[in-house]
Amino acid sequence: MDTEMETRKTKRGACLLGGARPRRGRSAMASALLVLLAGPAAAFTLQLSDEHFGPAGVVPSFGGVENFELEIDFSAPLVAGLAYDNSSIEQVQYLVSGTLSTNPPTPSGFPAFFLDRRETGSEGAISQASWIDQGSSIAFEIAGSADLSDGLQLSELVADPGGLILLVDAREFERLDVARFHPPQIQLFSDGTGVLRNSNNSSGSTGTTNPGTGGPVDVDFGEEYVTDLFFDPELVTLVVPEPGTGSMTGVGLALAGLLGQRARRRRDRSRGQ
Repeated sequence: MDTEMETRKTKRGACLLGGARPRRGRSAMASALLVLLAGPAAAFTLQLSDEHFGPAGVVPSFGGVENFELEIDFSAPLVAGLAYDNSSIEQVQYLVSGTLSTNPPTPSGFPAFFLDRRETGSEGAISQASWIDQGSSIAFEIAGSADLSDGLQLSELVADPGGLILLVDAREFERLDVARFHPPQIQLFSDGTGVLRNSNNSSGSTGTTNPGTGGPVDVDFGEEYVTDLFFDPELVTLVVPEPGTGSMTGVGLALAGLLGQRARRRRDRSRGQ
């Protein structure tokens, strides 16, 4: 089978919280809270694969994706209420493979594809700089109410007006070394549906060619493969918590609330209220 191989910072005595100088006990409590807040701001890794959806959740529509894996390392910590994009990542790895339609044929003309951009592949992982240079993108936002103590689930992402909660587009546009047909785009929606398809990859004005066809690439979304995805957003975990890391939840939030209440009471007393 002719398979395309594609790899890759107070003054002394001043009030800390408003009102009089805090007593020793309150100072200790404030210190405890600061320790919690200054705890490990660990980076995190987002992972997604066909196994998250199960056999019934991966339904080929055009061509047939047989395997896909995605792993994105972020330099920023996992925090509820924040949005993440290309500026937050360190590197991206993915693998996608499957069969292609021959009737009608796809623009590549290949019967199958295997695109490996993992660290173990011949090209290795994609660095942040390379990811941005080739026009790739990632976008998602974590809800402010998300409980990240058990990781990050799809149900804890904020939907845009169209329902989109996660976009990962590995598009390759005007790469100087090679042109490819099959880098993927993944879109997941809040209603439990999604799509995995080839992105709009193009040689553009570079004149770079594909190693299999010997010619330039100019392919639109889904012209090579389309696979529909179905899932329960509450059951798909994108980020698994690691030991010794975590968000400001539980005791931290309780102490923050208690300190805030005491500060307000002291301010009220100082105003004669």
